[in-house]
Amino acid sequence: MSDPTSLLDEAARLWADHLANVGPEKLGEASGCAGWTNRDLINHLVGGGHRYAMLLEGASAADTLTTRDVDYVGAGDPVAEFWRSDSAFRAAVDSADLDVEVDHRAGRRPGHQLLVMRIMELALHSHDLCVGLDAEWSPSEGLVDFVLTDAAPVIEELRAAGMFEAPIEPASDSAADRLLAFAGRS
Repeated sequence: MSDPTSLLDEAARLWADHLANVGPEKLGEASGCAGWTNRDLINHLVGGGHRYAMLLEGASAADTLTTRDVDYVGAGDPVAEFWRSDSAFRAAVDSADLDVEVDHRAGRRPGHQLLVMRIMELALHSHDLCVGLDAEWSPSEGLVDFVLTDAAPVIEELRAAGMFEAPIEPASDSAADRLLAFAGRS
Protein backbone atom coordinates (compact mmCIF):
# COMPACT_ATOMS: atom_id res chain seq x y z
CA MET A 1 0.00 0.00 0.00
CA SER A 2 1.17 3.51 -0.75
CA ASP A 3 1.58 5.94 2.14
CA PRO A 4 -2.02 6.41 3.23
CA THR A 5 -1.36 9.53 5.30
CA SER A 6 0.00 11.54 2.37
CA LEU A 7 -2.79 10.25 0.14
CA LEU A 8 -5.38 11.22 2.75
CA ASP A 9 -3.82 14.71 2.86
CA GLU A 10 -3.96 14.95 -0.92
CA ALA A 11 -7.52 13.64 -1.21
CA ALA A 12 -8.72 15.99 1.54
CA ARG A 13 -7.10 18.99 -0.19
CA LEU A 14 -8.65 17.96 -3.53
CA TRP A 15 -12.10 17.83 -1.92
CA ALA A 16 -11.66 21.02 0.12
CA ASP A 17 -10.37 23.00 -2.86
CA HIS A 18 -13.55 22.23 -4.80
CA LEU A 19 -15.76 22.62 -1.74
CA ALA A 20 -14.45 26.17 -1.35
CA ASN A 21 -16.04 27.00 -4.72
CA VAL A 22 -19.57 25.98 -3.72
CA GLY A 23 -21.70 29.07 -3.26
CA PRO A 24 -25.28 29.06 -1.99
CA GLU A 25 -26.55 29.17 -5.58
CA LYS A 26 -24.87 25.81 -6.33
CA LEU A 27 -26.08 23.86 -3.30
CA GLY A 28 -29.34 22.77 -4.92
CA GLU A 29 -27.70 21.77 -8.22
CA ALA A 30 -27.39 18.09 -9.11
CA SER A 31 -24.04 16.54 -8.16
CA GLY A 32 -22.36 13.67 -9.96
CA CYS A 33 -24.07 11.24 -7.55
CA ALA A 34 -27.41 10.19 -8.96
CA GLY A 35 -30.27 11.65 -6.93
CA TRP A 36 -28.00 13.84 -4.78
CA THR A 37 -27.64 17.60 -4.86
CA ASN A 38 -24.33 19.24 -4.08
CA ARG A 39 -25.73 19.91 -0.59
CA ASP A 40 -26.55 16.21 -0.12
CA LEU A 41 -23.06 15.25 -1.27
CA ILE A 42 -21.36 17.75 1.05
CA ASN A 43 -23.42 16.60 4.03
CA HIS A 44 -22.58 12.96 3.21
CA LEU A 45 -18.84 13.64 3.00
CA VAL A 46 -18.63 15.81 6.10
CA GLY A 47 -20.79 13.38 8.06
CA GLY A 48 -18.65 10.51 6.81
CA GLY A 49 -15.61 11.87 8.63
CA HIS A 50 -17.60 11.97 11.87
CA ARG A 51 -19.10 8.51 11.28
CA TYR A 52 -15.71 6.94 10.58
CA ALA A 53 -14.28 8.57 13.70
CA MET A 54 -17.17 7.16 15.73
CA LEU A 55 -16.61 3.68 14.30
CA LEU A 56 -12.89 3.78 15.08
CA GLU A 57 -13.78 4.82 18.63
CA GLY A 58 -15.99 1.73 19.05
CA ALA A 59 -19.44 2.94 17.99
CA SER A 60 -21.77 0.62 16.12
CA ALA A 61 -23.18 1.25 12.67
CA ALA A 62 -26.52 1.91 14.38
CA ASP A 63 -24.88 4.57 16.58
CA THR A 64 -23.76 6.48 13.47
CA LEU A 65 -27.33 6.83 12.17
CA THR A 66 -27.74 10.01 14.23
CA THR A 67 -25.22 11.77 11.96
CA ARG A 68 -27.03 10.98 8.72
CA ASP A 69 -29.65 13.72 9.15
CA VAL A 70 -27.31 16.47 10.34
CA ASP A 71 -27.17 19.50 8.05
CA TYR A 72 -23.45 20.28 8.13
CA VAL A 73 -23.89 22.81 5.33
CA GLY A 74 -26.49 24.77 7.28
CA ALA A 75 -24.27 24.73 10.38
CA GLY A 76 -22.13 27.49 8.94
CA ASP A 77 -19.06 27.30 6.78
CA PRO A 78 -19.02 23.93 4.90
CA VAL A 79 -15.24 24.10 4.45
CA ALA A 80 -14.71 24.59 8.19
CA GLU A 81 -17.21 21.81 8.90
CA PHE A 82 -15.26 19.52 6.57
CA TRP A 83 -11.95 20.26 8.29
CA ARG A 84 -13.58 19.60 11.69
CA SER A 85 -14.76 16.19 10.52
CA ASP A 86 -11.37 15.51 8.94
CA SER A 87 -9.64 16.37 12.24
CA ALA A 88 -11.99 14.07 14.16
CA PHE A 89 -11.28 11.24 11.74
CA ARG A 90 -7.51 11.76 11.87
CA ALA A 91 -7.53 11.88 15.68
CA ALA A 92 -9.45 8.60 15.74
CA VAL A 93 -7.02 7.04 13.23
CA ASP A 94 -4.08 8.15 15.36
CA SER A 95 -5.49 6.65 18.56
CA ALA A 96 -7.14 3.48 17.22
CA ASP A 97 -5.73 0.02 16.64
CA LEU A 98 -6.48 -0.10 12.90
CA ASP A 99 -6.31 -3.90 12.91
CA VAL A 100 -9.42 -4.06 15.09
CA GLU A 101 -12.65 -4.56 13.18
CA VAL A 102 -15.30 -1.85 13.16
CA ASP A 103 -19.03 -2.17 12.58
CA HIS A 104 -19.45 -0.39 9.23
CA ARG A 105 -22.95 -0.47 7.72
CA ALA A 106 -21.61 -2.50 4.78
CA GLY A 107 -20.18 -5.09 7.15
CA ARG A 108 -17.43 -5.53 9.69
CA ARG A 109 -13.97 -4.57 8.49
CA PRO A 110 -10.61 -3.67 9.96
CA GLY A 111 -10.10 -0.03 10.84
CA HIS A 112 -7.30 0.35 8.31
CA GLN A 113 -9.88 -0.31 5.61
CA LEU A 114 -11.78 2.79 6.76
CA LEU A 115 -8.66 4.80 5.97
CA VAL A 116 -8.61 3.35 2.44
CA MET A 117 -12.34 3.99 2.11
CA ARG A 118 -11.98 7.58 3.25
CA ILE A 119 -9.28 8.29 0.68
CA MET A 120 -11.41 6.63 -1.98
CA GLU A 121 -14.56 8.56 -1.12
CA LEU A 122 -12.76 11.90 -0.92
CA ALA A 123 -11.22 11.27 -4.35
CA LEU A 124 -14.38 10.01 -6.04
CA HIS A 125 -16.76 12.46 -4.38
CA SER A 126 -14.49 15.33 -5.35
CA HIS A 127 -15.26 14.25 -8.92
CA ASP A 128 -18.97 14.19 -8.12
CA LEU A 129 -18.73 17.70 -6.72
CA CYS A 130 -16.85 18.84 -9.83
CA VAL A 131 -19.74 17.55 -11.93
CA GLY A 132 -22.15 19.59 -9.80
CA LEU A 133 -19.96 22.67 -10.18
CA ASP A 134 -19.07 22.13 -13.82
CA ALA A 135 -15.42 22.18 -12.77
CA GLU A 136 -12.40 20.21 -13.90
CA TRP A 137 -11.41 17.20 -11.78
CA SER A 138 -7.66 16.70 -11.76
CA PRO A 139 -6.44 14.22 -9.15
CA SER A 140 -2.79 13.21 -9.17
CA GLU A 141 -1.70 10.00 -10.82
CA GLY A 142 -0.62 8.68 -7.41
CA LEU A 143 -4.08 9.21 -5.93
CA VAL A 144 -5.78 7.64 -8.95
CA ASP A 145 -3.38 4.67 -8.88
CA PHE A 146 -4.05 4.15 -5.17
CA VAL A 147 -7.80 4.05 -5.65
CA LEU A 148 -7.46 1.79 -8.71
CA THR A 149 -5.27 -0.68 -6.84
CA ASP A 150 -5.57 -0.48 -3.05
CA ALA A 151 -9.23 0.56 -2.98
CA ALA A 152 -10.42 -1.64 -5.88
CA PRO A 153 -11.34 -4.62 -3.65
CA VAL A 154 -13.32 -2.30 -1.37
CA ILE A 155 -15.16 -0.83 -4.37
CA GLU A 156 -16.03 -4.35 -5.55
CA GLU A 157 -17.27 -5.30 -2.08
CA LEU A 158 -19.34 -2.12 -1.81
CA ARG A 159 -20.65 -2.66 -5.33
CA ALA A 160 -21.89 -6.10 -4.27
CA ALA A 161 -23.67 -4.39 -1.35
CA GLY A 162 -25.40 -1.99 -3.79
CA MET A 163 -23.29 1.05 -2.87
CA PHE A 164 -21.55 1.45 -6.26
CA GLU A 165 -22.90 1.36 -9.78
CA ALA A 166 -21.71 -1.27 -12.25
CA PRO A 167 -18.49 -0.46 -14.10
CA ILE A 168 -18.89 1.28 -17.45
CA GLU A 169 -16.71 1.78 -20.50
CA PRO A 170 -14.01 4.40 -19.85
CA ALA A 171 -14.12 7.62 -21.84
CA SER A 172 -10.39 7.24 -22.59
CA ASP A 173 -7.35 5.21 -21.61
CA SER A 174 -6.29 7.75 -18.99
CA ALA A 175 -5.99 6.41 -15.46
CA ALA A 176 -8.53 8.96 -14.20
CA ASP A 177 -11.12 7.91 -16.80
CA ARG A 178 -10.45 4.23 -16.06
CA LEU A 179 -11.01 4.92 -12.35
CA LEU A 180 -14.25 6.76 -12.99
CA ALA A 181 -15.49 3.97 -15.25
CA PHE A 182 -14.50 1.30 -12.71
CA ALA A 183 -16.45 3.23 -10.07
CA GLY A 184 -19.50 3.47 -12.37
CA ARG A 185 -19.02 7.16 -13.13
CA SER A 186 -18.50 8.96 -16.43
